[in-house]
Amino acid sequence: MNNRNLFSGLLLMTTVLSGMSSHQVHAATSTTTTATSHPGHAAARGTTRATGVHATRGTATAHPAGPVRSHAAPEALSVSAHRTVHGAHLIVGKKLLESAPPGTNPMAALNTMPGVDFQSADAQGVSTWSTQIFMHGFQQQEIGMTLDGIPLGEMTYRNYNGMNPVLAVSSENVQGIDVSQSAGAEDVAATNNLGGSLAYTTSDPSHKLGGTVNQGFGSFDTFHTYARVDSGDLNSTGARFYASYMRNDQDKWKGYGEQFYQQVNAKLVQPIGQNSSISAYFDWSDLHEMEYQDMSPDILNHLGYNADNYYNGKASGYIRAYDAALAAQGKGGGYPAGYGNLSDASDASYYDSATNQDDIVGYLKADLALTDKVRWTTTAYGHGESQQTTWTTPYSGSPNGSPLSELVKQPSIRRFGVLSQVTYDVAHNHISGGVWYENNDYQSPMYQYAEPNVVNGVVQGNLVNPLGHFKDPFA
Repeated sequence: MNNRNLFSGLLLMTTVLSGMSSHQVHAATSTTTTATSHPGHAAARGTTRATGVHATRGTATAHPAGPVRSHAAPEALSVSAHRTVHGAHLIVGKKLLESAPPGTNPMAALNTMPGVDFQSADAQGVSTWSTQIFMHGFQQQEIGMTLDGIPLGEMTYRNYNGMNPVLAVSSENVQGIDVSQSAGAEDVAATNNLGGSLAYTTSDPSHKLGGTVNQGFGSFDTFHTYARVDSGDLNSTGARFYASYMRNDQDKWKGYGEQFYQQVNAKLVQPIGQNSSISAYFDWSDLHEMEYQDMSPDILNHLGYNADNYYNGKASGYIRAYDAALAAQGKGGGYPAGYGNLSDASDASYYDSATNQDDIVGYLKADLALTDKVRWTTTAYGHGESQQTTWTTPYSGSPNGSPLSELVKQPSIRRFGVLSQVTYDVAHNHISGGVWYENNDYQSPMYQYAEPNVVNGVVQGNLVNPLGHFKDPFA
């Protein structure tokens, strides 16, 4: 009897202790789960709950009697993440631009960037007919371009709303290029920045009086000269200016002809207070170039890389083009050796193609800090351009019987505009708004001029100078 009572007492005590232990573990687990659910992230809660249960069970086993109390600070888990945007945006600085040979188009430096491809038929990249740039599959017509904020329009040959950047500023006066390889920002003054933008920045005048002279020489009679004078600070306010002259001259590396252009730049900066300024910029460029023949895989495979227009400055070149034009029109004549293997021999070479172009562009800018957080920038600009682009066609003859005639396009641009923008910086936000107005008068007439006839292998009259001025068109 006594043994039975003792056994019953021990069984009752074991049951009570087991219930207390089970209750303690459940309570500790519930408390830890509530505390660790504070961060609000499901993944974090799951991880923390498992750790809390393990720790509580260890505590319950070590202290089987009495309520479980936490004397330590509540455990908490904080999860944070920093998002990094890998945008295709880069500023090409002056140091990289200066590493190229004198007179090189600044766009050539962009070839070091992934996804950017700049091409040109000449080594310096200044042939406006052949230069082209691609950015992640977008063509140059889809890339917006500006100079100190003013629009340069499409970088196309005979464009209708701007100019090639190489004619807007001498390469030595480019301080940098802000390259955006995604869709251009809304504050870029361009209507064609779907594929990105190139924002050129001109260098400011130096605070010290001085001058710079660069001279470059190269093969094919390449001759590049650049001279610049900086006034230094003219008064206590820091007013200063510079003026520069550039001349670039080279012969074509294949075929015959000269590629020449000259340029004048000037810039004035008048500081106002500590963070404001008024600046003015002027550019004049004068270009005269014999252009290269367009190439195709068919021409490269059958004629090689040295194929070019027939023009050689002599009667022999004109007579070859004359005979090829007769063959193209089914009037006899013939093509030079190798041309018969081409799919279109008449389009493989022309007699000549040339470009004459004059540009004047300038702006007046007020960059004013209204407060330490509000800035107002207004720019008034103007641009005038006249072109004479020529090529001799073998498909349409002259009234004198020659199968050749000279086609001359004479585009002109007269545009002016105003840009005004207000920016407000507060906390981590940059707020801006502005307007852009431009008036553009574009004309592009085309005329047809006679080429001399050939009788018994002799050119009748003088050869036409493709870079000269034409008069008396017949069409």
